[in-house]
Amino acid sequence: MPIRFMKVSKFLLLFLSIISFWGCEKSVTKIKRQYFTDDVKNVELLAVNYCVDNNGQISSVVINPEKTNYKNQEKINEAIENLKKIYYSEDSKLRNNCYDYIFIFANTKYENKKLDASKISKCDNLKTGTFKYSDGSFPEMTIIRDDKFQTEKNLHQTSTFRIEWSDNTNYSLTYVKGSNKRLDSLIGSKIYVEIIDILDDENYVYKATLLDKSIVIGILKKINS
Repeated sequence: MPIRFMKVSKFLLLFLSIISFWGCEKSVTKIKRQYFTDDVKNVELLAVNYCVDNNGQISSVVINPEKTNYKNQEKINEAIENLKKIYYSEDSKLRNNCYDYIFIFANTKYENKKLDASKISKCDNLKTGTFKYSDGSFPEMTIIRDDKFQTEKNLHQTSTFRIEWSDNTNYSLTYVKGSNKRLDSLIGSKIYVEIIDILDDENYVYKATLLDKSIVIGILKKINS
């Protein structure tokens, strides 16, 4: 479901399986958002803007250099070619428009990583507070977390999730409400997040499982208690 990024909560775009596409793929191969590679230290991004023509084809893909820090051109080309496999059905209202999309490149160590036992106690400090995305994905987004709710907000929108910790490293986020009424159908939708690494300066690496069972890796930084 490609959605106009400037008009929809970016947190929901990342986490609530609206990352699938409104339209049909030319093949049964699922379009990959998440790549694992050894040429990044932790997590890097490729941000693009792509346009859909009147025939439902991807007519152009342009890299956004301000939001892109991944440099491997071969893998960038691979990601863009995967994106170009998408087409939109005849009744799609999303033809003749352009959309933003983010590909995530995470170090291969994170593909199956669990948090080291020696760091588990540090998770207590991450259960409440104010956080920002430090991987470059959504720099304008602020996350405020208490023992019951997590609120995501930027200058334009606010989204609220109920947060429940199953143990020290795993929590779920259930969408409760948001300022964008177009997303009311997602109320009750749940995603699952696992803390898989804790870096310096209170940055932690998370692995989120979306509604469609796909995985995304990212980094959050605690900026206030």
